[in-house]
Amino acid sequence: MLKRVILGTVVVCLVSLVLLVAGNGRNVAANPSNSSNLPVYNSDGKLPLPANYREWVFLTSGFGMNYSTGPVSNPMFTNVYASPEAYQGFKQAGAWPDKSMFVVEIYSPASHGSINKAGHYQDAFHGLDIEVKDSSRPSEWSYYNFNPGTSSANALGGGACANCHNTNAAVEHTFVQFYPTLLDFSIEKGLIKPTVNIPLNQSRFLKVLDAGGWEKAEQAYREDRKKNPDSDLLNERALNQTGYQLLGEKKNAEAILVFTLVTKDYPKSTNAYDSLGDAYAAARQAEPAIAASEKELALAQSDSSLTADQKKQFAEAAQKRITAMKH
Repeated sequence: MLKRVILGTVVVCLVSLVLLVAGNGRNVAANPSNSSNLPVYNSDGKLPLPANYREWVFLTSGFGMNYSTGPVSNPMFTNVYASPEAYQGFKQAGAWPDKSMFVVEIYSPASHGSINKAGHYQDAFHGLDIEVKDSSRPSEWSYYNFNPGTSSANALGGGACANCHNTNAAVEHTFVQFYPTLLDFSIEKGLIKPTVNIPLNQSRFLKVLDAGGWEKAEQAYREDRKKNPDSDLLNERALNQTGYQLLGEKKNAEAILVFTLVTKDYPKSTNAYDSLGDAYAAARQAEPAIAASEKELALAQSDSSLTADQKKQFAEAAQKRITAMKH
C-alpha cells in the first residue's frame, strides 16, 4: 500500500573542516594540469581562495551535524566540493593525491521564504573552510578558514583539526565514513582504517543479500545491531525502504524476508505488518497476506502513536487487501 518511509533530518558537521559528506560520483571534466585546481600560496604563506571551486566535483550538502551530544544551537547547511584531481585520483589509486583540495561552504537555513511552507533551504553565506593535502607544507594536511569577503587565509594554528581527522577519519585525514559512494568504494578496496567502525547500511546490506543470500544478510544485520545498537542506518524506516526497493525490483521473496524481519524486531508496528501484507499480496500469497492484514487491523486499533487519520488509513488498506485476497 504505502511506502511509509519517515525521512530523517539530513545532518552535516560544522566543526572546522570535517568533510563529512558523500560523493555522488558526478565528475567535472578538468585538465589535470589546471593550476586553478591546485593549492598555491602567497609570499606571506597564505592560501588564496580558489576562484573556481564551484566548478569542482560537488560531493553533497548537509545540515546541522554535531559530534557532541545534545541539540545543535545554530545548525547550518554545508556544501562540499573536491578538486577534480583529488576525486579522480582517489578513485584511481585509492589514496588522496598530493595537492588535493576540499571546500566546505557554510550557509544559514531559512524556511518560510517565497512559496516555501515547510523544511529548510539555504540562505545567507557564512564563509567556508578548506582542507589541503600538500607534502610541501610544514603539515601535510592543513586547514583554512575563510570568513565572508576573505580572499586568503593562514593555516589554522594548533592541532585540534588535524588530531580529530587523524584519529577519527576513515581514510587518511578524510571522513570517508560519511561519503556514501566513496565509502562503499573504500570498503571494497580495503582502505578503511581498522580503528574506524563502519555500521552496516542499506546499500551494503543489499550487496550481502545479493552475494550471499538471506542467511548471510540476516547474520550481518544481527551482528551490526549488537555492535552498533544506536545506529539508524538499518532501523525500521531503512528496512521498510529496503523491502519496498526489493518489491520494485520484483524480488518478492527477498522483500517478504526483509518485512518479516521488521515484524520480528518491531512487533508492535502497524506499518511493519502493512508492508508485509503488501509483499505477500505482490507475491500472490493470499493466506499470509490476509494474516498480516488482520494483524495490521488489530495493531492499528491499539497503537497510541498513530493519529485517527493514520489508523483509518491502515484499517482501510488492510481491509482492501483482505477483500482482494479472498477473491
